[in-house]
Amino acid sequence: MDPDETEQREHLRGELLSLQNELERSYVPAVIEPMMSLRLTMQQLKVLTLLVAEPAGSTIRGLSSAMRVSLATMSGIVDRLEAQGMIGRTLDPSDQRVRRVTVTDAGRDTIQRLLAARPELTHFPLDRLALTDLEALTQGIRALVAVMQEDLPG
Repeated sequence: MDPDETEQREHLRGELLSLQNELERSYVPAVIEPMMSLRLTMQQLKVLTLLVAEPAGSTIRGLSSAMRVSLATMSGIVDRLEAQGMIGRTLDPSDQRVRRVTVTDAGRDTIQRLLAARPELTHFPLDRLALTDLEALTQGIRALVAVMQEDLPG
């Protein structure tokens, strides 16, 4: 890479990060409403998020360690999430003495709704972009997704 290209990349990267911060600040009000409508504590939300990220689920001991809370506290969190239908418990296929905690479709949908509350890629702002800007944005995001998928394991 020549020095001019390196300098231009650094400038554009800095501008993009700054724009991302502005974009995130602009959608905070839209994200708050779905979050406030949840009947979950912050700890329950964190546990649910951990489980969504772990397709095989986890054990209560594993969750307790990850969250740095006691087994008794984690057991209570899991009980309340299970009562709301957000998670389920199943026997571990490799060790029948162990119960695995996994997210249910309802739990996954809850996290998805929170993530989808980001309004920057909804019809409202996208419909207001000039066609050339929309094409450029689509091309850029397509390229970003392609690069990120190259880094995924498997």
